[in-house]
Amino acid sequence: MPASRVLTIKLHWAAFAGIISWMSQRSSSRKLASPSLGAGLLTVVAWASAVAQSETLSADTSRPSNSTFVLGEKVQVTFMASGLPSYRTAPLSVKVSDEFGTGISSTSIQMAADGSGNASATFSAPATKLGYYRVDAALPDGVTLTGLGTRPAGFVTYAIVTDPAKRINYGNEGSRFGMQGGFSAAQGSVIPYLGIRYVLGGPDWGDFESKYAGQFAAARSAAASKGQIFPAKYAVTDAVAYNGVPWPTFEIALVTKAKLPPWALLPGTSGTVCKGMGALNTAGMEALPGFAQALAEHFNADFPGQSAHYYQVTWEPAKWCFAGTAQQLVQFYQLAYASIHRADPNAVVMGPTIFPHNSDLMKEFWAAGLANYLDAVSMHPYVEWPPETHNLIEDIRTQMQMARNAKGRSLPFVGTEQGYTSTSIGELNQALGDIRAAIIVLGEGFQFNFAFYIADAWSGTFSDTSHYYGYYWNLNAKIPYGTDKIGPKPAAAAFAAMTSLLDGSNSVGPISKLSGTELGYRFQRNGTTILALWDYQTTSNASLPVPNSGFQVCDWMGNCSAATGSGGSIHLTLSGAPTYLVGRDL
Repeated sequence: MPASRVLTIKLHWAAFAGIISWMSQRSSSRKLASPSLGAGLLTVVAWASAVAQSETLSADTSRPSNSTFVLGEKVQVTFMASGLPSYRTAPLSVKVSDEFGTGISSTSIQMAADGSGNASATFSAPATKLGYYRVDAALPDGVTLTGLGTRPAGFVTYAIVTDPAKRINYGNEGSRFGMQGGFSAAQGSVIPYLGIRYVLGGPDWGDFESKYAGQFAAARSAAASKGQIFPAKYAVTDAVAYNGVPWPTFEIALVTKAKLPPWALLPGTSGTVCKGMGALNTAGMEALPGFAQALAEHFNADFPGQSAHYYQVTWEPAKWCFAGTAQQLVQFYQLAYASIHRADPNAVVMGPTIFPHNSDLMKEFWAAGLANYLDAVSMHPYVEWPPETHNLIEDIRTQMQMARNAKGRSLPFVGTEQGYTSTSIGELNQALGDIRAAIIVLGEGFQFNFAFYIADAWSGTFSDTSHYYGYYWNLNAKIPYGTDKIGPKPAAAAFAAMTSLLDGSNSVGPISKLSGTELGYRFQRNGTTILALWDYQTTSNASLPVPNSGFQVCDWMGNCSAATGSGGSIHLTLSGAPTYLVGRDL
C-alpha cells in the first residue's frame, strides 16, 4: 500500500468507548441486530484493547546475576507483567521442564493487576535435583516471556549444581578444568559453581610493550619502587572466593596471543583475520627474549602457589592468524624458551595451539625444530559436531604420536580452548558436544582442558550469533564480552557435574568391551574409579563387569544413586548424555 494511503489512528480508551456507545445506539435505533455487526464490534474491541494495553511479560530468578543455585537452596522465579486490564486478575500458565523437554511440573499462577495494569507473582520452582531447568510461561492471550540478550523469548532458565564448599582443591597438578574468558564480578560465584580452576592470564606482549621494547620491565620496576605489583592481579579470576572462603585458581601466562607490538611485526606475514599477528622483524627478534624473561620473572614471583607455570607462546598460528613460514613460527619459541627457563625454574613452555586435524601444519613445525623448544603441546581441540564422527580421537592420537616422534619421548598435552556454539546445533547438542569432547580429550591423556566461553559473546552487532559459544546466555545486550548478567544453558549444569566427578582424576584410557557406537573412558582418583560412558548415535544396552555393591550410577547432571550388580555385571542403557559409574574395583 502506498505510504500516502497509510493512516495511523491512535485512540484513547475513553474516546473509543464513546464510539462504541454511539455505534450501539445507532444499531438499536435502526433495529439492526445483525450477528455480523456484533462480531465486528467484538473484533474492533479486541483490537483496540490490544493496542491500548500492549501486554508484556518478563521474569527473573531469585539469583538474577547467574540463576545458578546449590542443591538445597530455595529457587524462586518472579514474573512481572504490564499492560494488563486494570484491577483484573489473569492466570499465568507456568511449565518447568528439563534439558530434554521432559515436563517436571506445571501450574497456574494468578496475576492481579493494579490500576496501571502492572502485576507480579512469585513461583517456588522445583529444586530437588541437580541439573538444568527451563521455565516457560504464558498469559491467556498467548503473550510469553520477552527475550533477553541472547536468550530467546518464551522462557527463563536456572541450574542446580554441587555446593562448591564440598569440592576438593586438587592443586594445579590435579586440576583438570579451566574456562576461557568473559568473566565479571557482577556474575557472582560462577567460577566456583562450575568447578573452574584454570584461567588464562591477561595481556600479552602486544599489550605490555605496544610502544617500545623493554616497556614491560620498566613498568614493573616503577611499580615495585612504589610498593605495587605490576601487572595488578585480576580479582575476578585471581582472587576468587566462595562464601568468604578463597577459591584457588591457576593461571596460564600468554607470551603472544593474536597480535604483536606494531614495531615488532614483519609486514606481509599477518593472517587473514589477525592483522596484528605475524612473523618477527629484526626489532622483534631482538626484543622478544627480554620480554619473555621479564614476563617469567613476574609470573614466578607473583604466582608462587603453582608448582608449574605454563607459558603459551603463540595462538592458533594457522593462515588466519599467521602467514609466515614454519621456520618463522618456530623462531618465537627459539627466542623465548631459554629466557623463560632462566627466569622461572618451574616453567613449562607450550604451544602452538593449532587444531587436532592440522597434522600437516604440525608436521612442518616439527620439521622446523619446534620440539627443541617445547615442554608441552597445547592445542585447541575443536571439531565439528558430533565429535566422535569427526575424527577427534584419531586426530589426537596422531598428534601425540607425531610429538613423540619429534621429541623422542612423550610430551604432555593440554587444551586451552574448546567448545561448540548453540546457534546451529541447539543448546542441548551444544551441551552434549561440550561434555563429550572434554571427556574424550581428558580420556586420551590431556592434563587439563579449557572450555570456551562463559557466556555468549559476539563481534560487530548483537545479531551476530556465530559467537554463541557461551555456557550461559548473555542477558545484557549492551555488553558483548564480560557481561554482568547471565542465565544457564544445559551445558553449564552438565559441566558442573563433570568437573565434580572427574576433577583430580587421571585417565586410565578407553573402556574396552563396548560395542557399536558406545564409547567411554576409565578414570581413577585416590583409589576410586570413575567410568564415563555414552552412545553417540543411538540408545543401546551395555553390560559392564562390576562388583555386586559399593558403587553409584550418576546421570550427566550429577545425580547419583547406589547401584548393585547381578552376577558380577550391570546392565546400563546408554544414550548421547554420558552416564558415570563411581566406586572402587570398577
